Amino acid sequence: MHIESPAMPYNFSDLEPAMSRDSLVFHFLRHQRVCYDRLRLLIRDTALADLSLEELIRATEGNPAQHAVFRWAAEVWNHNLYWRSMRSRGGGSAHGPVAEQIRIRFGSFERFAQEFRETAHEHFGSGWIWLVWREETLQIVSTANASTPLVRGDVALLALDLWEHAYYLDFQNRRAAYVNAFLEDLVDWDCANQTLIKLAARSPTRAATLQGIPREHAAP
Repeated sequence: MHIESPAMPYNFSDLEPAMSRDSLVFHFLRHQRVCYDRLRLLIRDTALADLSLEELIRATEGNPAQHAVFRWAAEVWNHNLYWRSMRSRGGGSAHGPVAEQIRIRFGSFERFAQEFRETAHEHFGSGWIWLVWREETLQIVSTANASTPLVRGDVALLALDLWEHAYYLDFQNRRAAYVNAFLEDLVDWDCANQTLIKLAARSPTRAATLQGIPREHAAP
């Protein structure tokens, strides 16, 4: 199988006190790792085992016969971005290219943060909230259950898990407090900036749209 085993990009205790070590241990080992193990069993000795994770998700999305494969694969991919979307002593106002794009799209960081919180509040049940690049601008979107923007043609910059297992150990039913902790103490804006820089490098037209990208990084 060509899909790498999930790995945390930092130590389990590195996000404390905003997110506890126990929360990360249970989330990673009892949820993402379980998704990976179930996926591995489902595709073993099949043609799907030769696909990358992204290819596997696109190939099985919308196919009822492969719904389980899609679900486990998408959850592995979603979690991979979720972990990268946070860092120790993160949070606060955006910086770099994503800050400029937030100003262009939302008018201010405060307005962006308000819309992000509102989108999370309005999302019913389990799922995800994303900051994506869509049609040459930023968008805040949510998806239900294991759904992912990868199959919509969007480029995901940041992910926040809204399943209860992501926050219940630390915040119980207070989802809003969890979202606030993500924005104020955890979000890694460099994760979004790195993706924007890669997008700019692929197209001189997009490089002009993505103001704030250093010229040496935006060359086609």
